[in-house]
Amino acid sequence: MNFRQIQAVLHSWFGIVVLWGIFFIFLTGSIAYFRTELNVWAQPEAISKIQYIPSTQQSAQTAFDYLNLHAFDAKRWRVTVANERMPVNLLQWQDKEGKHQQLQNPITGELLTPVRDTLGGDFFFKLHYTLYPLPSKLGSSVVAIIAIIFLISLITGIITHKKILKEFFVFRAYKGQRSLLDLHHITGVITFPFYLVMGFTGLLILFYLVLPWGLSKHYGEAGIPQFYNEMQFLERAKSKLESSAETMRPFKKFIEQLPERTPTGAVLDKFEVQKPNTPDAIITFEYNYKNIITLNTPQYIFAANTAEPLDQPRNLSAIAQLASSTYGIHLGYFSSMWMRFILACLGMIGCVMLAAGALLWQKKRIKQQSQFSYKLVQQLNLFTFLGLPFAVVTYLLIGRLFAATFEARSRYEVMAFYFAWLLGFGIGLVCRVHKAILFFLLSTALLLFMIPISTFITVPEASLFNSLTHRQWSLAGVDLTFIFIGLMYFGASYFYYNKFFSNGETK
Repeated sequence: MNFRQIQAVLHSWFGIVVLWGIFFIFLTGSIAYFRTELNVWAQPEAISKIQYIPSTQQSAQTAFDYLNLHAFDAKRWRVTVANERMPVNLLQWQDKEGKHQQLQNPITGELLTPVRDTLGGDFFFKLHYTLYPLPSKLGSSVVAIIAIIFLISLITGIITHKKILKEFFVFRAYKGQRSLLDLHHITGVITFPFYLVMGFTGLLILFYLVLPWGLSKHYGEAGIPQFYNEMQFLERAKSKLESSAETMRPFKKFIEQLPERTPTGAVLDKFEVQKPNTPDAIITFEYNYKNIITLNTPQYIFAANTAEPLDQPRNLSAIAQLASSTYGIHLGYFSSMWMRFILACLGMIGCVMLAAGALLWQKKRIKQQSQFSYKLVQQLNLFTFLGLPFAVVTYLLIGRLFAATFEARSRYEVMAFYFAWLLGFGIGLVCRVHKAILFFLLSTALLLFMIPISTFITVPEASLFNSLTHRQWSLAGVDLTFIFIGLMYFGASYFYYNKFFSNGETK
């Protein structure tokens, strides 16, 4: 075999080995671009009580006052300030009893209860890089290995398809294997830069799992947090003034020294207080990522009991900037809503590329359909490409059907996701392929339509009609997306039925 043929073999076999894992990672990662919107949608009782969003500084004042009253002696506070994407304050604090998290009305200061105990969109984010509920280190190690093989498959794919740019402009419909190859080419060219960047940056983020020996030798077993601290800051902030005062200064003393907007247009996003109401208390204000790709966002630090501005020089070395940019690019925090939509669409188009590649592999070996390997690939294709979206939609629907006060709901939502996915695997085993495909298409479409309908019944104040009337786009946008995708699935099922069932029996 010549060099190109060797690359073709590597592309085919390396690709098929991790293809379903890559599909899982990229589908859940694409959804995770909108995890904040899904978090808000998953807790509709909270947003329905918010009439308008105050300024970020006013929201921060409300959160500070509440924590200073109710978590006076906590070890740490961390607040995510209400904004357009998440119109409520997210309060987190840690005390002797453990960690606490609450949503707060940024106008009145009251805690929003009852709030559904749900992972919401964070579930897909955790799935994406830890294969939740696997232990974090184990799941991330598997993802890192998949990323390595995936990058090899990308490079060998480019070498294999030497006429890939020419073939990008060719699509032969209804030509069986040729159509799948053309679809694989077109979607591959469109998503190649995106997948290459995401695969590479994802691997860099998880480098400590792939190449852990240097960190272990230099920092010891528990040295990873220290390593990341050094990557961010050259030294820690220290007060030059000596003060034994324990009570923190009024919040307005800090606000007076903060800009409403930075030169890049960033506004206040988070603030954290370490050791509140002690002589060593430090308060840190972080601005958002608008127009900033790296995680080196504007930051303002004060001694909390004197309101003295403190310096904490950032590590701006080339390596530190590369590491920070890697996170920023991969996570897309800098992105506007439309940019995140484009990134999510690229991820979904890449999923089409993966599905076309798997079906092409299967089509080329149609004469081996009686063999175990062929049947295994066929079942994995059904289980992943159609079963996984079915499980995703089931998870979202279950989140609407469970009562808001159901304490164990987050655990049962995750169980429903995996149960639905395994159910899909069972359906693929007992039904003929064409019937199983039609079942998945119709069932997924039906579940997608049921989500906004169930919202109207279970949470009428967050129904699509109400959210459109009150211009609550965080809620309305999610429901409208479900309806749109449901129509696409219904259209696909209609087309598939006419193709394979129009004569009363499958062809």
